[in-house]
Amino acid sequence: MRQGDSGSGPGCPARDSVFRDLKNLQALKNSLDTNRFTPLAKRVYAARRILVLGGDLATVLADYLGHHLNLLGLPVYVSCSAGSITHSVRSLTERDLVFAISFRRGLRQTVEGAERARQNGAYCVGITDTYVSPLTRACQETFLASIDTVNFGASYAAPIALINAMLTAIGEYRRPRTMEIVHELDEEQRKGARWYSA
Repeated sequence: MRQGDSGSGPGCPARDSVFRDLKNLQALKNSLDTNRFTPLAKRVYAARRILVLGGDLATVLADYLGHHLNLLGLPVYVSCSAGSITHSVRSLTERDLVFAISFRRGLRQTVEGAERARQNGAYCVGITDTYVSPLTRACQETFLASIDTVNFGASYAAPIALINAMLTAIGEYRRPRTMEIVHELDEEQRKGARWYSA
């Protein structure tokens, strides 16, 4: 086999990567308590402001969650740098909701942001990969999704699936309003000027 040729047999690293993602998704499916989503959806709609904290690679997840909450017309702000997080959490109160996303040892800016938000009275929801994460101490509620991978980085297949499940529950909580938005989005997809047209 040539150097750099990953092959396609049972020991193929690319195939192993897909199997690891599937294993992470299966673990999420087996451990997820979907009954927790309805109270969370209620908090989302009751919040004066929703702040999503992330950093480094978790910025991708924070932006993804924030984008979809914004589509639902919710008052969301995504903060992904140390300075932005520091200033964003300063004015939070008990009327606000925070999603803090970080994995493994926990990114300092995200964990400290969640700690400060909770001190200010905000309800904090952590998305991480283990109950020993510092986010579980900083947040009132924690959801777990594995980021285990066979390669050099992290796999976000399970965290994305977790966020999709959350977003589905949030959308279903006020289904008539969500369907109105979906119809508007569908119309914009078909006729909106920002989409490429040949």
